[in-house]
Amino acid sequence: MLPLGTIYTYPNNTRVFKILAAANLNNLTLTLAPFELGKTNQTPEFLSTFPLGKIPAFTSADGSVNIVESDAIAQYVAENGPAAEQLLGRTTVQRAQIRQWISFATNEMEASIIPLVLWRIGRAEFDSQKEGAALKGLERALGCLETCLEGKTWLGDGEGVTLGDLSIASALVPGFMLVIDEEIRGRFPGVVGWYERVIGAEGVKEAFGEKVFIEKREGAPV
Repeated sequence: MLPLGTIYTYPNNTRVFKILAAANLNNLTLTLAPFELGKTNQTPEFLSTFPLGKIPAFTSADGSVNIVESDAIAQYVAENGPAAEQLLGRTTVQRAQIRQWISFATNEMEASIIPLVLWRIGRAEFDSQKEGAALKGLERALGCLETCLEGKTWLGDGEGVTLGDLSIASALVPGFMLVIDEEIRGRFPGVVGWYERVIGAEGVKEAFGEKVFIEKREGAPV
């Protein structure tokens, strides 16, 4: 496998899973740099390259390319190997459709899941209005995905997992761990089957690890 560069991120950052999976599918190696959140990304050296101090961040093996934002890094990694057409599409239409699903992962799935997860891991206060709105948004997104997956193995028109599949699966990891419990999963069997298929694919499972499904999500604090 060819070395492509270095990723700066904290351990088990689910936004990085799609990047690592794309690298595996392209037979590329990414190095995970030693990293301490709030320290490594605030050093003068780091900020001289990445002024906002945001992570994940990427530096190419020769030091000539520096990128932040997980979607941009994933795009770069996906384009740099033999699986580029599978991951990103062969035609203009396929590429646009896959880009649509990458945006869906951020704007619909992740936007709904983050508020549901943060208070459950002690990083935000519970807010009943936000909880209700986020759950409604999540179920709407899951319903859309369920419908669009009918009769399909992957989200792209080709054979094999795409960057759209990887992006949505990455966004769903914390959701399945903490929010999308047995009751919700029962209403979206197509999504569940697709998710298991994506994270079980060769090259992907090594990046995502074993699936973790919560049986019953934590309710409102008393």
